[in-house]
Amino acid sequence: MKKTALLSVLASTLIFAGGDIDPVEPVVETPAFNQVDDGSSSIPMSFAILGGVMKGEGSNTDWKGFYGVELAFECLLSDSTRSQLQLTNYDHNGLQMIQLSANPHYIFNRGDAVEFGAGPHIGVARVEVGNEDDTIFTYGLGASARADIANNFFVGAEARYEWTTDATFGGIDDNLNNAKVFAKIGYSF
Repeated sequence: MKKTALLSVLASTLIFAGGDIDPVEPVVETPAFNQVDDGSSSIPMSFAILGGVMKGEGSNTDWKGFYGVELAFECLLSDSTRSQLQLTNYDHNGLQMIQLSANPHYIFNRGDAVEFGAGPHIGVARVEVGNEDDTIFTYGLGASARADIANNFFVGAEARYEWTTDATFGGIDDNLNNAKVFAKIGYSF
């Protein structure tokens, strides 16, 4: 009996206390789409050229230059993630490596003057030594910084460590693990 009376008092209190209550909408983080003049939306993207240095694993290797291009876009699921597709070329002492990689970075202090990011890396590379070639897969971790300068132009820097599957040349299997440090300049559209 006490339970029934208590539930009745609770139910009537909730019914009479309801009044005009505005519904609460859930907070969902969605990408920050650019509004185009005709009213349609587009995903924020950018294009950059990049250049830097790469050092293979081992004490007898030196930092050598490489260059490439990058296409970056905001993730469809979260505006805190920037996905970067990079195509790079390294050519030194008979070793040429052309690499295509995807680098999603979680962006910290989004919208500030300087944004910092960190995230994984996965890619594929075509490696040539002399007249032999092989295809390897790469994976790793990286960190980046990016700052807008003016009129949709930006500058950035990135550091990454990559592990690779083994490449086979002359019957010998060896990895091409490496560290990369590079700068970029680009345009957001």
